[in-house]
This record gives sequence, C-alpha cells and structure tokens, in this order.
Amino acid sequence: MANPPRRQVLTDTVYDVIHHRLVDHDIEPGSKLNINGLAVELDVSPTPVREALARLEADGLVIKRSLAGYTAAPLLTGSNFDDLFEMRLLLEPAAASRAATRATADDLTVLDEHLAAMRGASDTGEPTMRVFLQHDALFHARVAAASGNLLMVDTLRRMHAHAHLYRLFFREGIAEATCHEHQRIIDALRDSDPDTAAAAMRSHLRRAKDRLIPVVADKS
Repeated sequence: MANPPRRQVLTDTVYDVIHHRLVDHDIEPGSKLNINGLAVELDVSPTPVREALARLEADGLVIKRSLAGYTAAPLLTGSNFDDLFEMRLLLEPAAASRAATRATADDLTVLDEHLAAMRGASDTGEPTMRVFLQHDALFHARVAAASGNLLMVDTLRRMHAHAHLYRLFFREGIAEATCHEHQRIIDALRDSDPDTAAAAMRSHLRRAKDRLIPVVADKS
C-alpha cells in the first residue's frame, strides 16, 4: 500500500499539534488563531495550517468568521453541554454493547493498560492530571473502536474533543470514581455481556456529566 503524500502527512501533523493545544487549553477557548503566526511557530508554510484549521472547523473546535479568520471555539454553553451528553448517551452505550461481542484479547489488554495508567496518575498536580485525562480519552476511543462501527468511532471522536475541554477542570475525587466505573465496563466486555456493558457505560456517562455540571455552571 502506497504511503500518503508528504503534504497530507504534514497537514496531519499540524492538525494533531493544534488539536492537542486546543483540547489542553494551551490555546484558550475563544482566542484568535493567526495562520501565519502558527506557520512560523510550527516551521511550516501557511498551507498545511489552513488545511488543518479547516478540519478542526469541521470538528467544531475552531470557528471561521468572514473577514475575521479563525478563533478557538468557546466552551459549550449549558444547553450545548446537555446536547453533547445526550448524544454520547445514545452512542456510547451502543458502542459498548457492540464491543462486548466483538472486543479482542488485544482490545481488553489495551483497556486494562489505559486503566492502569489512570490509576497510576494522581488527581493532584498538572502533569499527572494530563496523563490521567489522556488515558481516559484513549479508553473511550478504544471501546468505540472495539465496536467495529467506523462511523460511530468518527462521530464519538469529534464529541470527545469537546468533553475533554471540560475534563481539564479537574476536581479532587474524580479519578477514583472514574477508574471504578471504567473497571465495570471492562468487566462487562470481558464477560461478553452486551446489556451489562451498555448499562455500565450509561451509568458512567451520567455520573461523569453530574461531576462536570458544576464546572459548566462556573464557566457559563
């Protein structure tokens, strides 16, 4: 199979860098994005930056306005936040249910590894917080991938970026509760139990939403 052209690889790399900066708040929500400035900073031409920003606009992480250029998307409002979790509650339990009958031994091993990394990270201190959040996102992505539904995987990837913006406002006690809920999901997948897997994911998302509601209220 032929390798992708260099321009595509470069655009993918720029996309990944800017994407991480957006979800990690290295680029603050609502701030202006300067194409030429980003190009100089990343040591690339403006073209891959423009292409990456167009993809990020499709993901909903940046906004393009006529004559004003690109800005980082603001945090979701309370109603948009509710909509996000409504969609996640429709899709992720279904993904977990499918994964219960499709997950391979490798899938389960990787999920165990993500959970172990989350347990190894403290819920205090920014570096370990970022490790926890990274593996939290990867855990959900792997469950979706194990479902075998590529459209579902892509849709959830876009939504998780917005959820991650709120996860960065980390609060004490979240880590232990999240790990316990993730363990229940893994146990159901290992038992090949679709109904329990769906219920465990649904319960986890509802609890996660409840934990984030104070953050949304603070930022709205």
